[in-house]
Amino acid sequence: MTRDDWIDAATQRLVNMSVDAVRVEPLAAEIGVSRGSFYWHFKSRKELLEGILAKWRENQTRRIVERIKQDRRLGVREQLTQLRTLPGSRKADAAAALELAIRAWARRDKLAKRIVAEVDRERLEFTIGLMLEGGADETEARYLGLLGYAYTIGESMLQEVITEEQIRSCRAHILNQQIAALKTPD
Repeated sequence: MTRDDWIDAATQRLVNMSVDAVRVEPLAAEIGVSRGSFYWHFKSRKELLEGILAKWRENQTRRIVERIKQDRRLGVREQLTQLRTLPGSRKADAAAALELAIRAWARRDKLAKRIVAEVDRERLEFTIGLMLEGGADETEARYLGLLGYAYTIGESMLQEVITEEQIRSCRAHILNQQIAALKTPD
């Protein structure tokens, strides 16, 4: 059992139950190991919770940004397109469920709230930065960056009531507005 295994199991409890269910004893029993294994990897429950937040931030923000940035051949338009058209899948459904669980946790916990706010700023600034790089007016870049991000967060909350066609249509509309605001050709 590794540190990441503990974080993954704790993350599943967070998603399936709540942060209150992320406790050492029941988690150890669920995964079939001793409490000692937990304390081999973590000093405290707080450290485990910090690990959940750090892994979420890394996987759901920084890796996505790096994946989009790594192909230097992509211009701003293509990078915005990749960002706005992240594929839907079971993995995306799991990411949306985790996003909602972490945001629910952040409503009651100062650390989670701080990390969520930092992640929101990172995500917004990435889109706004792309648009500014493409020559968009700063006010327009901030407005359309916020619109796109707010839609993305809202999409995860409305999964049960919106169709794939509505998702594709809304994403395309927002992307078209963002691209139209760019001034420099790729």
